[in-house]
Amino acid sequence: MAASRRLRVGVIGCGTVAQIMHLPYLDSLPELYEIAALSDLSPNLLRFLGEKYNVPAVRRSTDYRDLLASNQIDAVLVLNSGTHAPQILAAVQAGKHVLVEKPLCFTLREADEIVSAVKKAGVKVMVAYMKRYDPGYHYAQNVVKDMRGLRYVQINTLHPSEDQYHNIFGVTRFNDVPQGVMQPLMEAQDALIREAIGDVSETLRFVYFDVILGSLVHDINALRGLIGEPTGVLYTGIWPEDEKAPSITTILSYPNDVRVVYTWTYLAELRDYFEEIALMSSASRVRIQFPSPFLKHFPTPIVVQHMENGAAIEKRVQASYNEAFREELRAFHDCVVNDKEPITNVADGRADIAILQQVVAALHPAGLGGEAAKTASQMARA
Repeated sequence: MAASRRLRVGVIGCGTVAQIMHLPYLDSLPELYEIAALSDLSPNLLRFLGEKYNVPAVRRSTDYRDLLASNQIDAVLVLNSGTHAPQILAAVQAGKHVLVEKPLCFTLREADEIVSAVKKAGVKVMVAYMKRYDPGYHYAQNVVKDMRGLRYVQINTLHPSEDQYHNIFGVTRFNDVPQGVMQPLMEAQDALIREAIGDVSETLRFVYFDVILGSLVHDINALRGLIGEPTGVLYTGIWPEDEKAPSITTILSYPNDVRVVYTWTYLAELRDYFEEIALMSSASRVRIQFPSPFLKHFPTPIVVQHMENGAAIEKRVQASYNEAFREELRAFHDCVVNDKEPITNVADGRADIAILQQVVAALHPAGLGGEAAKTASQMARA
């Protein structure tokens, strides 16, 4: 295929991340993309965004299957909340390429079905881990490759309330989705979470969906892109256990006796998002300092420390102001038109879910069920 081919894309799910990032950046790349169709459960939101992005009414639908039936679509962005497995599977079976927001899905069973379907269909499916396409992250990757004797990795995320970002960008919502539509979807979502981690408390089910798959997944994927695959999860603690705005610490083991300590905590009021991956050896350190994912064109500073002629040297690098979400769209286009395998493909997304189930399994192994219980049993035998 010619690299200049313009892809006609349909967007499934027009909520926060679609409105703040994906739709505006698709619109900013007219040489690569045409926003050809929209699907959302909200009829009024479809009308509003359809008019904003010049999508004809005939190509707006509350049923994503109508969008996928169109021969005017080359690829789809799957951005709906909840699991993405039904949309991905239907898109792949319809011969459409897919860029899907994280998480890929909720369970390993779903992930395996997606992997099988993608192999059969021969289309490209890329998981939207925007950090993996961030120029600052790429700079850090190259530095980390040359580190010797890595000993310790520390990841910290301090997560404030998201409402402030919604207000900045004027995220639009309408309260017009019938309860009869939402209720079966919520029940199906809860069933999948129970399949993944068992019949645990409502709070832990929420944390698995909203925090672990919704946020921790980004840093786990970024970590794997830097130093590869962990050998296991040694510890997980959540406090307070009865709140849906928790703090979580987990410790991962790596080959050569390397440890990763990751703490994620929700601190709603202070308007200061903080996220850092710090990699440390005896002779050098690399710190990747991600900006809020809701702010545009903020660089990702990289701090590099090492010894030089007996002196401790610190270098702070801002590799680029190019927005990670926009670079991600460029990468997806390149994979589709030039027949390249995405670096964040479905196998990569599945690996993250497997690790995050180990994180949950290390919390309360005796009280878990579902896939996480099997993971806990495998960990115990290892």
